[in-house]
Amino acid sequence: MSDQNLPSLFRLRVRYIKHGRLAYLGHLEVLHTIERVIRRAALPYAVTQGFSPHMRVGFSSALPVGTSSTCEYYDVFLTELVPHAEALQRLVAASPEDLMTQECAYVDVRTPALTAQITRVGYRVELFCRESASFEASDIERGLDAIARLGRIPYARGKKSKVMDIERTLVGYQVAPGAALGDFIVQLDTRCDNEGALRPEILLAALDRFLLGQEISSEERPIVSTGIQDLVSIKSYRVERVFQMVEDENGSLVDPLAARR
Repeated sequence: MSDQNLPSLFRLRVRYIKHGRLAYLGHLEVLHTIERVIRRAALPYAVTQGFSPHMRVGFSSALPVGTSSTCEYYDVFLTELVPHAEALQRLVAASPEDLMTQECAYVDVRTPALTAQITRVGYRVELFCRESASFEASDIERGLDAIARLGRIPYARGKKSKVMDIERTLVGYQVAPGAALGDFIVQLDTRCDNEGALRPEILLAALDRFLLGQEISSEERPIVSTGIQDLVSIKSYRVERVFQMVEDENGSLVDPLAARR
């Protein structure tokens, strides 16, 4: 669509959750479900031009399967200005409970794509350690310190060899005791860009090796990404994305709904 047509469009930015059983939906399934929500809400969405027209909607970065979130976003272009309170009401009525719409606002049509705008992402990780493992918060912190010092983690995903750049993507972390003895809550502050993002499940697999006294990772023995990692010292874990933010020119973090309205 040419620039001269842009002023006739309206860009609605929507925040929604991904919880419960729907946390196990793949990214493409989420996209298709959200498109159905927009259609059921009867919003006047714009379509692309060309031989295969489709809804003009863009999403924030994909979540790993099994990761829940309180802060997923999409931008949908509308051909008519629907008051945002009315749009929110329609979307809420059309959304499944575990992909529920939370809020929305109009942003400038020329605002960069969500994947370009959002460069800071936070995760809350709950670790449930095995009863036989007598770990303390300081053990988890030492493991994260050791991983951070490595700077990079080789891993395999399918038949591809990859490297997660810890030095670039891990901004900071905090460890606190969980609700039960031997459980912990890890808060991760991460950075993402076109070069990639931190994958919490790879970080946890590296932490599991550290807690077992093994070499964290190497080119000869990379971590194998299986989506939901099967760990040894950690009985189970739960990951939730808790913030996605835009960094302004001063380095301040801005809510995506407030960025360049």
